[in-house]
Amino acid sequence: MVTQIRPGWIEFAYFRPSAATVQVVGDFNHWQLDQGAMERDERGWWRLRLILPPGEYRFRYRVDGRTWETDFAAYGVEPDADGDWISVVWIEAGRPEPTNMPEKIHPRLLAV
Repeated sequence: MVTQIRPGWIEFAYFRPSAATVQVVGDFNHWQLDQGAMERDERGWWRLRLILPPGEYRFRYRVDGRTWETDFAAYGVEPDADGDWISVVWIEAGRPEPTNMPEKIHPRLLAV
């Protein structure tokens, strides 16, 4: 799962309680396997927050240094050159802060 928490800040979250290590590896860190280490919380969620410039990025999770996983809850997925699915995330510039969001959401929007 990927969430833009404020302009330029992105949080990657991946649920894998049995994993010993999880990394986020993508074009934003040049697919370097020694970067993107995530931290595990007590419930088994692995998280990493990054500051990235606006743009479109591709990434995958590397679990226990050997298994590649796709985040189907990202902003999108697409096939890579090998035919595997790769996750896509967009970083927006100038996104409104949550304090600018309406306090109430129309019930029809909740039913979608």
